[in-house]
Amino acid sequence: MHGPVAPAAQSDDTLFQTLIATAVDGIMVIDELGIVQVYNKACERLFQYRADEVIGQNVKMLMPAPYREQHDGYLEHYRTSGEARIIGVGREARGQRKDGSEFPLYLSVGQGALDGKRIFVGVVHDLTQLKSEAAAREQERNFLASIVESSNDAIISKTLDGTITSWNAAAEYIFGYTAKEMIGQPISTLFPPDMIDEETFILAKLAKGESIEHYETVRRRKGGAHIDISLTVSPLYDAGGKIIGASKTARDITERKTAEARLQMLQNELTHVARLTEMGQFSAALAHELNQPLTAMLNYVNVAKRLLVSQNPDAPAKTYETIAKAGQQAQRAGQIIRRMRDFVEKRDSKRTIEDINKIAADAIALGLVGAKIANIKMHTTFADRAPAVLVDKVQIQQVLVNLLRNAAEAMAESPKRELTVTTRNIDDTAVEVAVADTGPGIPEDLAKRLFEPFVTTKAGGMGIGLAISQSIVEAHGGQLRMAPNKNGGAIFHFRLPAAPTME
Repeated sequence: MHGPVAPAAQSDDTLFQTLIATAVDGIMVIDELGIVQVYNKACERLFQYRADEVIGQNVKMLMPAPYREQHDGYLEHYRTSGEARIIGVGREARGQRKDGSEFPLYLSVGQGALDGKRIFVGVVHDLTQLKSEAAAREQERNFLASIVESSNDAIISKTLDGTITSWNAAAEYIFGYTAKEMIGQPISTLFPPDMIDEETFILAKLAKGESIEHYETVRRRKGGAHIDISLTVSPLYDAGGKIIGASKTARDITERKTAEARLQMLQNELTHVARLTEMGQFSAALAHELNQPLTAMLNYVNVAKRLLVSQNPDAPAKTYETIAKAGQQAQRAGQIIRRMRDFVEKRDSKRTIEDINKIAADAIALGLVGAKIANIKMHTTFADRAPAVLVDKVQIQQVLVNLLRNAAEAMAESPKRELTVTTRNIDDTAVEVAVADTGPGIPEDLAKRLFEPFVTTKAGGMGIGLAISQSIVEAHGGQLRMAPNKNGGAIFHFRLPAAPTME
């Protein structure tokens, strides 16, 4: 192939041999008939043939069908017409290894001359890894696309100006619009008119790279019907890390919200029944409690009547004083009736900011009606400057009334009958309320099941009072617990978080 060469030519030849020997890509040289003249080490790695197996052979031995059958015809066409299909252009093709396996490659072909004869230099770059990575990325894209399309949640993407760019099948089902109707439209199409400002809030968070997770709100279906959704919004970035849009996932929670409302209604009914049951259980004591101020009122009125018909010069002043005392007893009776009315009234749950000490005091006044008759000694230790709590006042009173009545009944046969209600601050973040008695305590086996429905220590009890009380406390962010009282008896206590401040 080579004749005698001058020193400079020898240097160039050494450089060429070094180049092709160290090249990462396969380099081969063929003549115009396709016979291999040069075949470097990289080619040996790619095709598995040694150089002595290939040099002098037609290059088509390295090609799978249909390239093998077409190659000689291509060279003949080029020799006669000069029309090149690969030379100077390059293209993707396939190679065949010695073991018959195929691999993808990129082939670049250049034309030159050697000893006055035309030759072709081919550079072969293995695309196996690149194709494998591309296939993996494509598989991943297809997998993600299938997840998006098969998701039960609406998955929507949009630009930073709110223009919708993708809309999956679940979005069509949930909102009633087809992808054709929505892509290119503003996302505000889904907003109720009074909630348009919500998009400004969402876009402002996205612009700062922040996400929104499980945000419950309302959107509008095609036709105008409103639906409850749980919304998660995440920023989308380009290759340079710039935020270019957002991905939104919307879950229809209308049924869940309806079920929650129904459950809340049933819970309210149950707690109302429990309050009525409590009132029924100490109705005799209530009657006695009311009888005291009513009897006093009657006595004061009779005294006033006698003073009015008497000739006593001090009668007017004494009559006024007597009537004033009757009025005080009327107020006392009114307070008892008001507490009873508020306690048993059927109402929706409503939370307001309240003073826990005031709630406890009212619960004691209502829950311990008749306690003096039972010879119960009452102690209270209320926290100074207790933080306000955000609660349903009547429900928390219901918990305390239940605990107080249980404690009073537990001490019915005890020689020592002392009841203590305590409130204390917990790092200004919460308030703890405790009700302690000096009764016989709770047996260990029963204590483990104490807050389960229909578990009771009372002979005629229903066993729902503590279970309802536990559910009320849990709904307020706390937990009702029981512990033995070191002085004998039991202590029931629970915590309520402090109401949020306006700071």
